[in-house]
Amino acid sequence: MKHLLQRCRRLIARLIALPDRARLGEDRGANVVETIIIVAGFAILAAGIYAAVSGKVHTWIAKMP
Repeated sequence: MKHLLQRCRRLIARLIALPDRARLGEDRGANVVETIIIVAGFAILAAGIYAAVSGKVHTWIAKMP
């Protein structure tokens, strides 16, 4: 889980550091903010799925003789 969060933080840091030419229009920060929100949403979703599946797999393995 820590590894996943570290990757998300690195990705967000890279997105923030995009050159100005990648941002079009007058509100340059809007695209970056939207991207960060989308990436954070997917990271939270992935962490939730991981937690749910991990718990079930560990329970299933523990039941094996």
